Amino acid sequence: ATPRLECATTTMMMTMTKTTMTSSMMTPRRAAPRRARGATFVVRAEGGVSKRQEDLGGLGGDIGARDATVGELESGFCTTSLGHADTDHILAVPDAMAQMIMLKNQTIDASDADKLTFAQQEVLRKQVWDWKIRPGKGNYEVLRREYTTSDAGAMVKAIEGVCARVGWTPASLEATGADKVVCELGQDSIKGMCENDFILASKIDDDAGVSALIVKAAAKARVWF
Repeated sequence: ATPRLECATTTMMMTMTKTTMTSSMMTPRRAAPRRARGATFVVRAEGGVSKRQEDLGGLGGDIGARDATVGELESGFCTTSLGHADTDHILAVPDAMAQMIMLKNQTIDASDADKLTFAQQEVLRKQVWDWKIRPGKGNYEVLRREYTTSDAGAMVKAIEGVCARVGWTPASLEATGADKVVCELGQDSIKGMCENDFILASKIDDDAGVSALIVKAAAKARVWF
């Protein structure tokens, strides 16, 4: 071997030896335990959480869902919100306000019978899910519900009783079989539906006599593959 090659080999061996000795003398660093996402905050002795924990938890940062803080839980905010304590929430409508705006608690005003727009229909329809908007016998859209009942004659009389009490008339109400009744709500004068029709639908749904005559469909058996 040439002197230059021997020198390079000697230098490499010395470098490897030095690296090995240095590594053996160093104490291995312990890995810090990782905190699971969504883990409960560590509460300080004086209450609350640290600023860093608030930042990590989403109060000053944004890492998604977080646990509710001690202060939030003590405030009882969950009783006035929709959702869960460990995620985003929106304010719930107070019970008094909900009762006021529910259709079944409103009074029919015969002088206010303007035809509803599609957008207005969609807002009110959310309170009468069992009723469908369909073309009626008068060739205009109506609120329609088909009942399966134990006594069609009694069901017709029960619905007629509700209509008489509130002072509003359905577009069509008839028994189509021994156990079938079809009710349509709408106004021929405006060729459509007004708010009073939705109020009547909600009052029919809320009537105990009508509900007692409804025969609910049996639950369908699920087939798991």
